[in-house]
Amino acid sequence: MAPSASLITYLTMWYVGNYWYNIYNKNAGKLSGGANFAFTNATMQLVIGCAYAIFLWLAPDARKQPTLTLGQFMSLAPLGFFAAVAHGGAVYAMSAGAVSFGQIVKAGEPVFAAAVGYFVYKKSESVPKLICLLPVIGGIAIASMQELDFTMASLIAASTANVASAFRGSENKRVMTGELSSAIGSGGNSYALTTIWATILLTPTVFISGEFDRIDEYLALLRSNSTFRYNLLMSGVTFYLYNEVSTKCLTGKDGLSGVSHSVANTAKRAVVIVGSALAFGEDMGFLKSVGCTIAIAGTFLYAIADSIPGCLGFGKKAKSN
Repeated sequence: MAPSASLITYLTMWYVGNYWYNIYNKNAGKLSGGANFAFTNATMQLVIGCAYAIFLWLAPDARKQPTLTLGQFMSLAPLGFFAAVAHGGAVYAMSAGAVSFGQIVKAGEPVFAAAVGYFVYKKSESVPKLICLLPVIGGIAIASMQELDFTMASLIAASTANVASAFRGSENKRVMTGELSSAIGSGGNSYALTTIWATILLTPTVFISGEFDRIDEYLALLRSNSTFRYNLLMSGVTFYLYNEVSTKCLTGKDGLSGVSHSVANTAKRAVVIVGSALAFGEDMGFLKSVGCTIAIAGTFLYAIADSIPGCLGFGKKAKSN
């Protein structure tokens, strides 16, 4: 069956939004001194997202507000924490190193998701999926060989973001079930509430990192540099919108299946890696290009492994414990 016009629109908005977010985010980072204000920029992006979410709740007939009790709202804190770490780590990674390199490391997210799922949530993956993780790990290792000395901070931050993303995915499944799901009301509300919690929990990093000690410098930049203001604002807007639109690709009668969504997410990663390298003149280099290709291919195979009958001659997907 051919994809519907609405699904094609959502996919296009998701890809375009994610691409431009990386451009705006990198520009804002460069204008503010690389990683000097990475956590401040990340927090400001979430604040912009919160403002948009609250506007939708207050505007007439825009979006129905959630009906959470205080206790239910507090139960969303773990989800917000992992969202905060994932976002803060990703922004720092893209600020400390090349966007393309950070995205290559981010392509290894399934590896971390599988490990967290197994050791924390007692969920096992099928043998074909586990085998497909090997090229992901190998590809990232190859891509890192020539840049490791220069982007260690980016590597650590992106890996931390991957771990947090793995926990966030499991926590998101937890909160969108039962009574809590009814109180939240919609996927859009879930993401809005997560963003509010992430903003609250990411804000202390501005103080812990020492960035607040130079806040006068940051405020002066905001006042004097319209290009920085524009890129910061647009990074916040595009970050919120592309994340919300990506969830819409999963909903409705024409929505993507979980596997198809994973494949689309993998393809998006490739588009961002190549697009950002071209936009910022980042030298991919031979090893980096080879590693990127292997890692992306491994991620793609991981997404479709269990949908291929008799993949690699193994049996059905392993059951969750």
